Amino acid sequence: MTVAHYALMNKNTPVLSFDYDLDDHKAVRIREALALEAAPFGLTDRHGDISKAELNYWWRHRAIPASRAQIKRLLENLQLESTLVLAEKSFGLSLSDRYWLNDEDDPKSWDAINFFDNDFTDDLGFLTLGQDSAGSSPDAPDYRTVSLSSPNSTLGGDLLKKWKIIGGERVLLKSGVGAFNQEPYNEVAATALHRRLMEPGEFVSYWLVEDQRRTYSACPNLLGPDEELAVAWDVIRNVKQPNNLSDLSFYVKRLEDLGLGADTVMTSLAKMFAGDFVLANRDRHYRNFGIIRNVETLEVTGLAPVFDSGSCLWSNAELLEVPGDFLYMAKPFKMSGMKPDAQLRLFEGYFDWYDPAMLDGYPEEAAAILAKNPNIPERRIATIVDAVRKKIELLNRIAR
Repeated sequence: MTVAHYALMNKNTPVLSFDYDLDDHKAVRIREALALEAAPFGLTDRHGDISKAELNYWWRHRAIPASRAQIKRLLENLQLESTLVLAEKSFGLSLSDRYWLNDEDDPKSWDAINFFDNDFTDDLGFLTLGQDSAGSSPDAPDYRTVSLSSPNSTLGGDLLKKWKIIGGERVLLKSGVGAFNQEPYNEVAATALHRRLMEPGEFVSYWLVEDQRRTYSACPNLLGPDEELAVAWDVIRNVKQPNNLSDLSFYVKRLEDLGLGADTVMTSLAKMFAGDFVLANRDRHYRNFGIIRNVETLEVTGLAPVFDSGSCLWSNAELLEVPGDFLYMAKPFKMSGMKPDAQLRLFEGYFDWYDPAMLDGYPEEAAAILAKNPNIPERRIATIVDAVRKKIELLNRIAR
């Protein structure tokens, strides 16, 4: 066993020190708790302590998931045994928070290595986005010399994606799936909808980018200086849910305990789920919404802006010819999911902000966005737009 001595850091704050097995890629002993209040949400248990098991749970979820498309081929080409090795090569750094691993035998400084302020190459991103899949791109990096120091080594989710520096800004590119490559266009259609339903700052804007002759969705980093994203799952994961609270009430109560007002939370969630309802978003789960915390003050400053809405508009349905093609289960706030209209009705009483006129002309706007995709037949677009109109009609009835 080859052991490294690491400190889990939150920017410049040491959270805890531990021994790490470089062969098995896991923590083997926690040596000292230093500032557990600065630990990632969900890492401390109900007694405020951190176990080795919890630390390893967090670390495993730090890496690119093994379910990511083409990841096995990527590891084989890089001659790596695990995506955790990629995370190790980049100190576990991310562009979603300020956590990282500092080798106590060869310490670094946050200012010198973080990816918010320091540039990184497109080498690993080119590979994690699958842009080498054809094997013939002249811009493909040499696997033998590729730089593994990149925030793409800790980028979660199953869709092919990468961080790229464009004009000095950190921009996230995401691919679509299947023959339609519809998801990037869905993100732009979602942005058009959110712009109608929400105020600036309440949602992340997406646009289309051409990169290596393929179209991707692009968005800026949603974080400001010294901010971190804590997803809803981590906010509730190690907190006991009272028997008398529903899943939604429990989540709202949890945010109340963190300093956010219940009415503000419910109204913001109503906006997000109204948008999800219109878009038929089948993939709004506990890991793609959450809150923002300041890592210096440790204050929860608000809900995260709405992001990651591309798995919508029935992009997973091949034909859209029978009623069953339009059915899906909405995930929060019920263990086995629920019907989308039942989920939306959870927010009855919190639609004072909504005016049906907000969505006048939206189906036509969505159609124009989808029509930019050469892979989507006109008939499919017309079917999608007709279904969106019906969704809006039902939203209007529920909001009343």
